[in-house]
Amino acid sequence: MKLTPLVDVVLQDGRTISQSRLPWLRIDGPVRQWAGHWVRLVFEASLLDPLTRPILRIIGPGGEEDVMLPAPSFGRGSWIGFLPSDATELRLSPADWTGPFAFRLVSLGRIGLFPRLARGARRHPKAVMNALWAGMRGNRQMEQARLRRALGATPLAMYQAWRLERSRAIEWTDLDRPSPAALGMRFRLVVIGDPSQHAAAWRDFVTAQPLEGIALSWASPQTPLATLLGEAGEDDLVIGLRPDDRLSDFALAAVAQRSVDDPAALYYGDEECGGVPRFRPDWSPVLARHAGLVGQAWFARANWLRQAMPSGAQAEALLSRPPVDALVRAVHVRRILLSTSHASPAVPVPPFSPAIMPAGEQSPMPTIIIPTRNRADLLSACIRSLLDHSSREHFEVVIIDNGSTEPGTLTYLETVAKDARFSILRSPGSFNFAAICNEAAERARGDTLVFLNNDTEILSDDWLPRLTGWARQPDIGAVGAKLLYKDDTLQHGGVVLGMGGRAAHFERRLPRSDTGFFGRLSTPHELSAVTAACLAVSREKFRGIGGFDQHNLPIDLNDIDLCLRLNERGWRTLLDPSVVLRHHESASRSTKMPSEVLYRKEIGYFRSKWLHLLRNDPYFHPALSLEWYRAALG
Repeated sequence: MKLTPLVDVVLQDGRTISQSRLPWLRIDGPVRQWAGHWVRLVFEASLLDPLTRPILRIIGPGGEEDVMLPAPSFGRGSWIGFLPSDATELRLSPADWTGPFAFRLVSLGRIGLFPRLARGARRHPKAVMNALWAGMRGNRQMEQARLRRALGATPLAMYQAWRLERSRAIEWTDLDRPSPAALGMRFRLVVIGDPSQHAAAWRDFVTAQPLEGIALSWASPQTPLATLLGEAGEDDLVIGLRPDDRLSDFALAAVAQRSVDDPAALYYGDEECGGVPRFRPDWSPVLARHAGLVGQAWFARANWLRQAMPSGAQAEALLSRPPVDALVRAVHVRRILLSTSHASPAVPVPPFSPAIMPAGEQSPMPTIIIPTRNRADLLSACIRSLLDHSSREHFEVVIIDNGSTEPGTLTYLETVAKDARFSILRSPGSFNFAAICNEAAERARGDTLVFLNNDTEILSDDWLPRLTGWARQPDIGAVGAKLLYKDDTLQHGGVVLGMGGRAAHFERRLPRSDTGFFGRLSTPHELSAVTAACLAVSREKFRGIGGFDQHNLPIDLNDIDLCLRLNERGWRTLLDPSVVLRHHESASRSTKMPSEVLYRKEIGYFRSKWLHLLRNDPYFHPALSLEWYRAALG
């Protein structure tokens, strides 16, 4: 069994080179023997490469299926799944970048029923019981799906066992060989505190490194930072450490390699605090300003520290939150770089500026767009909440009616239209959410568009100035809100790409008061996409990308696609969880057919177009599972 280069992969000077963001290798082996069985696939990748989820492509006469594999977070990855009985070929895409990568297949073989059930039951016994019950009723598809979820999501409480299973010995001359440029990087490790107990351990750590330009120094917390940086070169990478901290054996080489491939002033990684992992999202300026995005595992260029740190700063500043407010960009190294017993320093949350929350009377006028068809009960509740929570705002509302026929709805629309702020746009015909929203956007007079489902109810008084204030920022694209089910649990707190095979609402059904993973439901933050049930966007930016894709994505996934196209243009998507609405999800749609069946064509188009992002949502760490809607290990 071996891997053979197939698409966009070449061998050059003893290294394997990817020529695109989606290179493919073929698994040469007895695929027919594995088809129709559960299998376990084990693979290894370089600890110095960017961490990403490999993609397994299963090909058969009926088409192909792409499976996102767990990321090899500590050098090794393992996946247990079912291969369809008609599988004829297996392919792997191990990298999502252009350039060198190191990857190898360790094993692929069948795994029996008892090992599967035992493994799943240790993680999610209820899911395994549900899988067995589905199998007893003859629903093999449901059985496989539920067992796959149980096997593919390890609870955070099992982190140490999960890490051990995914760790391997470092191979400095093979899989983990640094590039010549990385070997030349210079580091300054500043250990702040009493050296009496830990000096030998730090000397041994430096000696074991393949890099030669490592300077180790000790300082008291009050040592002037200028003194510590006195002899440092401009590009030297500096980190502050406590005596009992421990850098991962691969940490310096991983940062060195990343600094060669992606030059920046500051690099930050993930860390263990008291044995608990802190997996961070990629660079998110808003989150960095309002919460502790950058923890304790950060390395900064010496010259940047000289400029960014306040005059008179002392060594202990290296143990605090770096001054990220002035940073345009920092680079995330997606690895556990540091183990510490010390909690991250508290981060003061600055107040929102008037630029972000414009005063309603002085704000430009937004246009609120509400698609609807019949269901006057839903629409009237939506409009009533809008008026109750927007009394001081200057706005217009375009209600686009997709062929209402119920007398009560028609009468209600006539009544609403008497308010000069409201206009009714008739758009009969088959339901095409993207098309009718685009049509309404063309009629909009406001500078900001706020798309609002007719089955929502607004709960926040300042919802409109917050959403439109963010949307008017030059670097922000789509802006979303926190949506609740009628039982006050979370329905939408942002979308994670790749979850559920395409994209899904992470942490749904959390209690309303829960702050969520990484505290993300308590602070504004970037993410890849938000739902159009409540979405604000600058009219100019919306038109600049051509609006919703009404041809390929008429109903499903058009909001996610819109966000991703805005992201491509450099306009980041943002969620403001202080804006809260209640959403009676899809209450105005009559069908009960599963979306996988109803929107099969749209899902296929979306997956094909955005596959390179579905494997690696930049705001959802690749060590986390895509099989579970709560934070779990992949």
